[in-house]
Amino acid sequence: MKVNKYIYLLFGLLLTSCNDSFLERYPDTELSDKTYFKTEKDLELYTNTFYNDLPYYYLDYATDNASIYSEPTEIVNMMHGGITPSSVEGWDNWGKLRKYNVLLENVHKTIGNSDNINNYIGIARLMRAQWYYDMVKRYNEVPWYSTSIKDTDVDLLYKKKDSRELVVDSVFADLEYAAKNISTEMKNRTVINKWYAYGLLARIALHEASFRKYHDELKLETTAAAYYEKAIKACEKIMESQLFSIDKTGGPDQAYENLFTNNNLSTSPEIILFKDFDDKQNIKHDASRRVFSYVSSLSRSLMENYEYIENGKAIPFTSVPNYDKMSMTETFKNRDPRYKQTFMYPGYIRPGENKPFVPNLYLGGYPQTKFVAKTADQMDWIRSYNDIPILRYAEVLFIYAEAKAELGLLTQVDLDATVNLVRERVGMPAILLTSLELNKNLEKQYPNVTGSQKNILLEIRRERRIEFACEYFRYDDLMRWKAGKLLEEIQQGVYIDKFGLHDFTGDGIADIGIFESEATNTVPENERSKYVFYYMKEKSGSQTAICLSEKDHGYIMASTEVNSATRKFEEPKYYYFPIPKTQFTINENLTQTIFW
Repeated sequence: MKVNKYIYLLFGLLLTSCNDSFLERYPDTELSDKTYFKTEKDLELYTNTFYNDLPYYYLDYATDNASIYSEPTEIVNMMHGGITPSSVEGWDNWGKLRKYNVLLENVHKTIGNSDNINNYIGIARLMRAQWYYDMVKRYNEVPWYSTSIKDTDVDLLYKKKDSRELVVDSVFADLEYAAKNISTEMKNRTVINKWYAYGLLARIALHEASFRKYHDELKLETTAAAYYEKAIKACEKIMESQLFSIDKTGGPDQAYENLFTNNNLSTSPEIILFKDFDDKQNIKHDASRRVFSYVSSLSRSLMENYEYIENGKAIPFTSVPNYDKMSMTETFKNRDPRYKQTFMYPGYIRPGENKPFVPNLYLGGYPQTKFVAKTADQMDWIRSYNDIPILRYAEVLFIYAEAKAELGLLTQVDLDATVNLVRERVGMPAILLTSLELNKNLEKQYPNVTGSQKNILLEIRRERRIEFACEYFRYDDLMRWKAGKLLEEIQQGVYIDKFGLHDFTGDGIADIGIFESEATNTVPENERSKYVFYYMKEKSGSQTAICLSEKDHGYIMASTEVNSATRKFEEPKYYYFPIPKTQFTINENLTQTIFW
C-alpha cells in the first residue's frame, strides 16, 4: 500500500495528542474527530495510515536459527541477567491503540454504504487485535481499553490489568468481526482483506492454543483445544475459497527463493498480503545488506534440519554417517533444495561482484541469502526493493496441519493437502504417516511433545522451521511450545576439521586459512595475499572473537559466549517480560508480570 506521506503527517496531528484542549480546537487546517469521520473517504484515508503498523520480517535474529550475533539482543541479554524491571524497555506504544480506538468511537458519524463502513471498522478491529495480542505475548496480562483515553478519564488511566482470558476473548471478538466484515477485495494483494483477517485469526489462535497447552503454569490447558479448533476453521475458510495455491514459478530450484527476491509479488498465487516496495517511489528496506554476512549468519542447528535425499527418499541429515564432520561445502550435497535457497551455497556470487563470495567466519560461516535481492543496486543500506510477504498461503496450510495434529486428528489426506503440498514445490518426497519413524533428535529438542501423533507433530515442527526460516516465526514458536531452553545452547557455525587452508567456494582451491595464531601460520609470506586468515588467538595470546568447539578443530563459535557466564533460560519466568519499574510510579494499581 503506497500512501501519500502528507496523509501521515496530517493524521499525526490527531493521533499523537491525548489532550482535551487539542480536541477543542478544530480549524480547517487541522484534522479533528469533530469534523472528520463523516464520509467513507475519511475512513479510507484514516485506515491507510494503519499499513505502517503491519509487521514484515526478513531474519531470525537471536534464535537458534542464527549462529553469531554482531549486535546485542534482548533475549540474550535476558539470559545473561541483563533484563530487570529497572532496565527493561517497552510498555510505551499505547499511541497505536489510541489510533485504532479513535476510529471505532467516531465511526457512528459516518454516512455511507454500511458494508463499506463495516469493512473499515473491521480493519480497525483487526489492527487492535494484532496490537493487543503482541502485548499479551510479552506481558501475559494487560489493561483492556476499547475507547481512546483522555487525560480526564481517571478511572481508565489508573485501571488494573485485565486477565489474559478477558483480553484474549476481546482479541478474538475483534478478529471474528474483522473476518466477517472486511472485504474480499485484494486488489494487488497489498490491501488488508478478508483472507488476511482469517489468516491472522488462525495464526493467533494457533499461538494461544499452543501457549495454553504447553504452559501449565497458567493452568489453562483444558481450554487449548477450543483455540486449535478456531485455527482449523479459519484455515478452512481460506482453503475452501480456492483463491490461493503454492507458487511453483521457476521450478524446484528457484520457486521457493523467488518468493523472497521478487520485485512484484502481486501476481503470486501464494500471497495473501505483502509489503510492496518500489524503487521509483523510493520505498525501500535494507534486507539485502543486513541479512547477508553482516548482523549474523545462520546456524548449524538450522542447517541440520534440512533433510538428506538418499535413493529418492528423504531421511534426517543427522542419520547420515559423519554428518557432524562435514565441511561447509559437503553439507550442500543431496539436501532439501530449500537449504540452497536459504543458505549461501559454495560458489555463490553476490550481485555486483565477479567472483564467489568467501563467508565471514566471525559470524559463523553460513551467510543467509533468503531475502537477498538479485541486482547490484540493492546491496547497500536502505536500497532493497524486493517485496516481502506478510502472509502467504503456505503458513495457512502449516497452521491447519499443526492444529489438527495437536488434536490427534491429522489424516494422510490432510497431510497431502498441506505440508506435502508445500514440500512438492521443491520436489521433496511426501511424508507418509504409516511409515514415519520417530526422529530422536527432534524428540530430544521437544521433550514435552506427546500424544498419538507425536511423530508427525515433531516433523511438522521441523518442516515449519525450515519453510519459514528467517521470517521471524522461530522465536514465537519456541515461546508457544515452551521450548525456550533451546536458546540456552551456544549456537555454532561451520565445521573445521583442522588448522590449515580450506576451500569455502567449492572449486577445490583453498581461499580461507584458519590457524591457532599468526605465529603458527604455515603459509609462506609471499603467498598469504591469496587467502583470508582467521586466528583463534591474538599475538598477545588473548582469545579472538571466535574459537573452535574442540580447540584445534570443531565448530566455529563466538568466544565471548563460550567464555562468559552460561546462558540460562529461567522457566517459566523468561517466557514473559517485566513491566518497567517506572510505570508503577505512574499507575500504582498496576501489578508486575507473573514470575517477575
